Amino acid sequence: MNVKEVLTATVDFFQKHNIPEPRLDAEVLLAELLGMERIQLYVNFDLPLKEQEIESFREIVRQRARRVPVAYLTGHKEFMSLDFKVNQHVLIPRPETELLVEEVINNCRRINLAEPNIVDLGTGSGAIAVSLAHYLPEARVLGIDISEEALQVARLNIRNHGLTDRVKVIRGDLLEPLLRMRKHNVDIVVSNPPYISKEGMEQLPPEVKQEPGEALYGGPEGLDFFQRIIPQAGKVLKPGGLLALEIGFDQAEAVKGMLDTTWQDIKVKKDYTGHDRIILARRKSDHEGKGLSIR
Repeated sequence: MNVKEVLTATVDFFQKHNIPEPRLDAEVLLAELLGMERIQLYVNFDLPLKEQEIESFREIVRQRARRVPVAYLTGHKEFMSLDFKVNQHVLIPRPETELLVEEVINNCRRINLAEPNIVDLGTGSGAIAVSLAHYLPEARVLGIDISEEALQVARLNIRNHGLTDRVKVIRGDLLEPLLRMRKHNVDIVVSNPPYISKEGMEQLPPEVKQEPGEALYGGPEGLDFFQRIIPQAGKVLKPGGLLALEIGFDQAEAVKGMLDTTWQDIKVKKDYTGHDRIILARRKSDHEGKGLSIR
């Protein structure tokens, strides 16, 4: 079989198994197997595949039909125009989380915060931590995650992007490692925490259900981690320090209600679909004008 025939057969197979984007997935998976860009498939339609390649591809296609996410099958995912290794131990980075990273970057640049000390909670693959260090060349970032398997992926991504001097990761439960060390010098706490409710977990697409549940489930209402992160962040952030959180589309009011008088300059940002997605808040400073501003 040549490339065109394999693609045609795969698309038909995916359609029968109700795969949402059968043509795209077939092209991405075959291009990955052959070590070429998707566009190259079209100029190589007549290229015959070796028997071993066909057998390998059949197994990949079977896994996709079982709704294994494409990123787990290829082993990587683009985020913030950077390539990240991923596996079943980490969430797959998503476009809406890029908004979270962009907000932090823009705020640092707006006030010329040249050497921010940033903590990324629930770092997972390290996508947020690495992206921030990449686009903020003087930033120092600490990623914290409770999963050692996830931290192994994060360390690989940190090395791959040449950032071992400025990005570190440690195992821990949210900000507890810093609280134990009495570290109160953080400029920014950023997190895409688990925020899916019990009801939401039941409604997730089959692909998402194959991602680690502990990185998705945020308690009955999806708010458990916010209830812990917000008071902890208030203790480790400098006066004027920034808290940046990704939230569920219907959680803005509930999370804002957790931000007590410790916080000011509270902002809610929407994603590309018009849903509430990011909350920013600044720890109050005794002297206005010092520290971070998100105006």
